[in-house]
Amino acid sequence: MKVGAFFACFVPELRKLNGGQLLRAWQGGTGFSRNKIYLHCVILLVCSSVMFNTFLRLTDVVVLNFIGWVLAMTLPANIYFLAIFSSRRPQLRQFIEENWEEFRP
Repeated sequence: MKVGAFFACFVPELRKLNGGQLLRAWQGGTGFSRNKIYLHCVILLVCSSVMFNTFLRLTDVVVLNFIGWVLAMTLPANIYFLAIFSSRRPQLRQFIEENWEEFRP
């Protein structure tokens, strides 16, 4: 399973990308600098941590904790990528087409 399918399943152009390709497309499709992307990663991790810790405090059932972990890992990233790339999909497609050798499966 590719990283893009796990963290960006709502954006079809990003679903088939691995981690390095996802970072490269993120930088090229948005125009963000590498440092700004790292800052966004930290913010996503903080959101995931808050969600998971909330699930841990609400219940002691292991299965529900696992479900909370899965939701905390996928939900903030998927919402983030949907919000960022919903209006920038043409630029993302153009960037991937221009650098097709790097993004080819």
